[in-house]
Amino acid sequence: MSPKSIVHNIVPLALFLMVMAASGQTAQENKAFFKRLKTEKVASDSTVVWKQFGPGMSGNNKCAFWHPTDPNALYISPNMGNSYVSFDKGKTYNTMLDEDASGYKQGERGPMQLFSIDFSHQNPDFGFSSDDKNKGIFITHDRGESWQNLNHPIFDGKYVSCVTVDPKDDNIWYAGGGEMRHLGRMLFPNTKPHGSKEHEPSLNKLWKSMDKGKNWVLLNKGLHPKTQFETLIVDPKDSNTIYASTNYGFYKSTNGGKNWSQKTKGFDYDVMRAMTHHYNKKTDVLTLYVISNPMWKAVGNTLTDDKGGIFKSTDRGESWEKLKGNLPLDMRQFQKNADIKKSYMHCAAYVFDMKDNDFRKEFSEMPSAITIRFNTIAVDPNDPDNIYLNNEYSNASRNNFKPGQIWRSKDGGKNWHIALRNGKAWKTGSKDYKYWEERGNPMETNISLRYLKDWVDRDFYERKGSNFVRWNADGSALHTQMAKISLMSYDKGETWVDIDDEYTTPGTESYVGAGNSNLPGHGFYQHPNIKNKVFCMAGENSLWITNEEGSQVRFGAQGAESHNFLDHETSLSWYAIHPKDTLVHYALFFRQAAKGKLLKSVDNGKTWKEHGIAIPKWEIKAHSGDQSVHQNHLIIDPKNPDNMYFVVPKNSIDMEWVGNSVTGFGVHKSHDGGKTWQEANTGLPDSRDATKIAFDPQDPNILYATIQNKNGGLFKSFNNGTSWVKVTSSENISGNQGINDIHFSRDGKAYITAGTKRGKTNDGGVWVSDDNLRTWKRIFDYPWTNRIETAYYNPNTILVSTLSNVSIDSKNAGTYLSQDGGTTWTKINKGNGQSDRINDIAIDNYNPGKFYTSTRGSGWYVTQHPKPNKPIKL
Repeated sequence: MSPKSIVHNIVPLALFLMVMAASGQTAQENKAFFKRLKTEKVASDSTVVWKQFGPGMSGNNKCAFWHPTDPNALYISPNMGNSYVSFDKGKTYNTMLDEDASGYKQGERGPMQLFSIDFSHQNPDFGFSSDDKNKGIFITHDRGESWQNLNHPIFDGKYVSCVTVDPKDDNIWYAGGGEMRHLGRMLFPNTKPHGSKEHEPSLNKLWKSMDKGKNWVLLNKGLHPKTQFETLIVDPKDSNTIYASTNYGFYKSTNGGKNWSQKTKGFDYDVMRAMTHHYNKKTDVLTLYVISNPMWKAVGNTLTDDKGGIFKSTDRGESWEKLKGNLPLDMRQFQKNADIKKSYMHCAAYVFDMKDNDFRKEFSEMPSAITIRFNTIAVDPNDPDNIYLNNEYSNASRNNFKPGQIWRSKDGGKNWHIALRNGKAWKTGSKDYKYWEERGNPMETNISLRYLKDWVDRDFYERKGSNFVRWNADGSALHTQMAKISLMSYDKGETWVDIDDEYTTPGTESYVGAGNSNLPGHGFYQHPNIKNKVFCMAGENSLWITNEEGSQVRFGAQGAESHNFLDHETSLSWYAIHPKDTLVHYALFFRQAAKGKLLKSVDNGKTWKEHGIAIPKWEIKAHSGDQSVHQNHLIIDPKNPDNMYFVVPKNSIDMEWVGNSVTGFGVHKSHDGGKTWQEANTGLPDSRDATKIAFDPQDPNILYATIQNKNGGLFKSFNNGTSWVKVTSSENISGNQGINDIHFSRDGKAYITAGTKRGKTNDGGVWVSDDNLRTWKRIFDYPWTNRIETAYYNPNTILVSTLSNVSIDSKNAGTYLSQDGGTTWTKINKGNGQSDRINDIAIDNYNPGKFYTSTRGSGWYVTQHPKPNKPIKL
């Protein structure tokens, strides 16, 4: 460190006292602040609010519910762990989770993945919900903007599948136990016809409250002992009459749930997958619809329909009519379609408890008439004969098969057609065109997409089916989720539109999202010579680059431009730009297409070519999760750009990346500009759980690497990564927890972070050294501190991210800001529903007070501090 830098870092006592006085926080008060972080819920600064940017939705979502009386209120819980509410019919969203509550696994943030939701018909702000995380029931008094866990002991350790209110009396609520709404995980093979999941504590549980949820009693007389509830409906006219669809049949109670009787007249099968209803107040006609799980039987070398299907009742569930119509498909039409044939065979083989190849041999002929196992059913609030079914399938589906995502009947179930159509199969001249036309199906695609618009005609048939189809309260909007895209229909399903993304400029790839992203955010990258562009990496959604166009859509919005590398989906692990030539860009990928490859562009990111293999191809096992290899913090030697480095963490899932890395742990280096790569772990501990690599700011031949957990620490290489030695001055900090991050500020200071998920209360935090790493001083005290950044324009601006620590019951994880060099700190979580699951942070190089967070499953957030530090000369 230069003498000038040393002088710069000496803070006179008088100046120190002035800074403390100006902040209004003494050293003792600062110590008390850190103590509070470990013992109580601390509120965030209300003036700093995070706003999500990037693509809307962009991920799978099985959980979406409309308010029963407010047609503008929509509640969704995508599968990456955030829950959102919209009060403008799905145009914009905000999180409905408590950003300052303990980590999400504690169950205090709110419903993480909605199983069900219902609201009082007298007070639309009062409601209950349940979620699939086995955390009980949540209550709201502000129309779902925020939720609190009832924490009622009767629900401890039990799944609450559905909640419903008496429409005439909001003192009375019902809750049904079970996992029937685990639509993708509750499977129905012939060996387990009533469902593959049986969570014993949740079986045969029907609870009732007469006092708005304060007290609950169990009512299950007459129910099968292994009953799991799917839907509960209280009769709109007679509050004593309740209807239940369960995995052991349709049940009815006429005395407020005290006694139940199974209604079987007209049914031929007793496993109910879904139920809905329509009520005509004028005529007092209640129309009930259920899906009784369609069953198949073997006939020679093929299958055909057996029992189950769609049933309807107009006498309050006493008798039922089967609505078969023209639902069965002639699968022989698709004999030469390998994709559909594989989908059918994979599903049917599982149902018959056979391996795919064995099933193909025994049942080689495609069925001439077979009904899809539909998941959910919906009816138009204004027309009981207008019915919709959804077919939720995917490349890993075991319950359902292609084709046809949403099916509709306009005549009460006599005739059915596919109401959501995307793919080349629906185009004039396709090989299946005549088949669908002869069935009376409308033709041509009927969806309009913005982001991911190439998906309209990407495949012959859609790759994944729709997860649900649901009406809003007044029947003006019909909502579904097609693969990763949320779609609305305003004409009863004749056409569907993507409203989750708005163009900042028509005809471009620049968007403002609706604020409901469900994508794995990865890292951030900025180049010092490129202003007003932050490069945002994402799982499954490639690269997004920020721009200044967001205000063209709505005030204060952050615009971002989408960039693709290949024709296939890619998950971008890290991005970097040549230090001397900003036209040369590099990209690494942690899964999907190009995984483990280094791609290079020489035209400012417009076109890409494979340049090297960073991680050799690794095995991908079916039905085994993400199987990622996270190649993080790609850095390029500013003096000799042929020298490149990155690290692969081992326990990356703990750091809120998607999935643990499966191979390649440690440091990787290239000395030929990325063409060839070698592991560079000599001297590092066997775990090689590397989380960060950085150049020494004075000499890029000297490198620092951080290794987390046991035997970890801060390591230094004097020879371009050939070998490593531990930095002894940090050993008292690293102990058995290791070091998580190292950062050098522009005023010559070095910062490191430490702490682990299960580390001791007082072990983690941020340490700073102003004497070339000889000594360290802790400036931030939190048991699991992960990332540290200082501002390019003013190193007194420090942003820190923390993660949930078990020793303090996951309290106060999130982002923290200091604007006085670490003397005082402020918690800034407001608006970020995944504040406890941050994997990267950034401070905008050229826009003072503009900060970014990248989250495990909600993409990226940005905020603008109302009183930022001013830039200073260094």
